[in-house]
Amino acid sequence: MSSAFTGYRYRLEPTATQQRLLSRSAGACRWLWNWALGQRKAVYEASEGRVKVDYVDQANQLPPLKGFYPFLVEAPSHALQQTLRDLDRAYVDFFEGRAAFPRFRARGTDDSFRFPDPKQFQLEGDWLRLPKLGWVRLRLSRKVCGRIRNVTVCREGRHWFAALCCEGDYRTTNAGGAALGLDAGVAQDLTDSTGQVLDLGAPTRREWRFLARLQRRVSRRVLGSRRWRRAQERAARLRRHLAGRRRDRAHKESTRLAKAHALVVIEDLALKPMTASAKGTAENPGRNVQAKAGFNREMLSRGHADFRRMLAYKCERSGARLLAVPAAHTSQTCSQCGHCAPENRKSQAVFRCLACGHTLNADHNAALNILAAGLAATARGERHDPASSSSGQLREARIHPRDPSGLAGNPGQGRCAA
Repeated sequence: MSSAFTGYRYRLEPTATQQRLLSRSAGACRWLWNWALGQRKAVYEASEGRVKVDYVDQANQLPPLKGFYPFLVEAPSHALQQTLRDLDRAYVDFFEGRAAFPRFRARGTDDSFRFPDPKQFQLEGDWLRLPKLGWVRLRLSRKVCGRIRNVTVCREGRHWFAALCCEGDYRTTNAGGAALGLDAGVAQDLTDSTGQVLDLGAPTRREWRFLARLQRRVSRRVLGSRRWRRAQERAARLRRHLAGRRRDRAHKESTRLAKAHALVVIEDLALKPMTASAKGTAENPGRNVQAKAGFNREMLSRGHADFRRMLAYKCERSGARLLAVPAAHTSQTCSQCGHCAPENRKSQAVFRCLACGHTLNADHNAALNILAAGLAATARGERHDPASSSSGQLREARIHPRDPSGLAGNPGQGRCAA
């Protein structure tokens, strides 16, 4: 891996004047996104799908638009062009089945813009120079390594952040430790094949109750009032805190595992169908809807998909191998004798084999089965396309070594790059 991309995210400390310019630039890019999206939909519907608008058509309309709407002049030209490019890529992703249809952006939740040309910005110490903003101080929490390719600026709550997409050699050393199996769950976030439980920082019951209380306060306020805004900001601040803690734990645990083990085996979870709603329809209503909703909330709050994404590119950098095996029956099979039956799992936490009487923690037993499946596949020399579907097929959980986090093609679309 000679060259790869990574992201560095820092909090900005702009002056009052710079904050106003940031808000106006983000507002102009948000307005342009909504206008361009509305135009595409209107043209497509009016022509019954015969006429489509692309990036070149809309980019050519930018000069006359600036004459009609002077506030667009306050935003950097490259940031406006990148907004149209983001929309064009969102359309391509939708029609190729990789993403949902683009939605209109809202103020306060989609405030971001990007500077794509390295000639436009400069980093010196803890100061970052940006077009039309000048030098902005940032909290340089860690050293920037590599060459900066682009900068994405976004707002979260009351603070502004800058995400630097950098290109360089980010290879790390690997201790070459024993192979490890990982079982993902709800009662225990992650359990490895040694019996150790990994905490990914999911919200506790007390935090869930406190968040529900804050959300009830928001619903009781008059929409748009100052008290409503204060209550909404307090609830959003708690959600950002929980998300930041989960992201921090995932980064630390994935880094430790990628550096310590030569082979990491995980279960190939299909999270989207697993966490689908059980509500059903009016004609065919579902069963145990409330229990299923609680399971979905707890499962998604663990951030297993983010953890797997982090572990994948960090294993690429350290030279470790990450293998995903089918998750079917791993929690019902005895790790000692191989007997498989649903009755083996007495409860969420206890596994007791009906054939040999082996007793173990259920998640620990599943992690041992996952490790055994990975070692067996490695011994057979099986290698599969990492982009294949997760329909019970063994596959190597890898991503492109030159772009492990997808930052080069479209970094920070709508948000800062992580």
